[in-house]
Amino acid sequence: MSQKRVMLIANKWWDADPLCWVLFHDKAHPSTFYDYKITNYPTQRRFARSTESRPPDPPVLPRFTFCYLDATVEVWCLEELMNPSEHPSSTLEKTRVLPAAIHFGSMPDLVVAFGTGGSREGLGINGCVVVGRRVFIHDPYESESDRTGMWRAPSPNTVVDSDLTSSVFRCISPESRHSAEARFLPTPVSPANPALVLTGNSFISVGAINGTDYDDYTRIGNSTVEAFKEHGARFGEIGSIESTHGVVRVVADAPFLYVTGITDSVGVFNIQVTPRVYAQNTVAAHNAAIALAWLLPDVIQALPD
Repeated sequence: MSQKRVMLIANKWWDADPLCWVLFHDKAHPSTFYDYKITNYPTQRRFARSTESRPPDPPVLPRFTFCYLDATVEVWCLEELMNPSEHPSSTLEKTRVLPAAIHFGSMPDLVVAFGTGGSREGLGINGCVVVGRRVFIHDPYESESDRTGMWRAPSPNTVVDSDLTSSVFRCISPESRHSAEARFLPTPVSPANPALVLTGNSFISVGAINGTDYDDYTRIGNSTVEAFKEHGARFGEIGSIESTHGVVRVVADAPFLYVTGITDSVGVFNIQVTPRVYAQNTVAAHNAAIALAWLLPDVIQALPD
C-alpha cells in the first residue's frame, strides 16, 4: 500500500498558527496522529523594508508533517510562501507560489484549503465550521481597465467541482463531529449557540479574488454574493465567503476539500470582526482546526487506494 500525500494549506499566518496549536495539543486532536516531523516551525514572519530591493522568496517548506494510517499530512501556510514585498492578500502572488508547494512531493491525494471567512447575510453562525468540496470564484474587479497585479481566474462565476466525491460526507461519523463540537470556543462577537460543524455537498465556498483593501470587503462581498445568486445558486448554497479556497482548488487541481471557520456575516465585517479582530479570527481558526483534526481521519480512510 503506497503512502498517501495530504496537504493542509492554511491561507494566512493567523489561520496557520491555531491550526498548528491544535495539531500539537494532545487534548485537541485524535491520539492516532503520529510521527511528527518539524521542518519550518515555529516560523518568524518576514517583512520587506521599504528601502530594500525585492528580497529572495522564502523557502518552500511545510511547517511540519505527521502521519495517520497510510497518509503523510503536510501543514502549509500559503502566506509564508509569498515574497515579503508582496501584499499578503495578493491573489496573483498566491497563484505564483502555490505550484512549488504542490510539487514539493508526489501529486497529492488530497488538498485541504483551510482558513476563516464569512457566511451569507443574517445566518448568525459565527464560530461554526463549514466543510465542503465545491468552489465558486468571482472577481469584483473584472471590469477594471488597469489589471496590474491581478489574477484572471480560468473559470470565473462557475461552480467548480472536486475530484473528491461527495460520498466523503457520508464517511464522517457522528462521533467525529461531536468530538470536534465539544472542543469549540465561542467567538467574542455574535457567537453561534451552539457552534456546529456544517458539512455537505450543497455548501459552496464563494471566493472574491484580487481584493487587498479591508475597507472594501463589504462592497466586494456583496458583489460576490450577487454574482453567485445569478450564476451559481441553482447548484447549491453559500457555505462560506472568503478569498482563497477557490484559488487553491484551481491551482492544485487535485482531490479537494475546504474548511472555513466563520467569523462574520457578509456586509457586517466592520461590526463583527474589526472590533475584536484578534480574538474573532483566532477563535474561528481554532474551531476550524478542531473540526479538521477530528474529521481528517474519516476523510483519509475514505480516499481510494
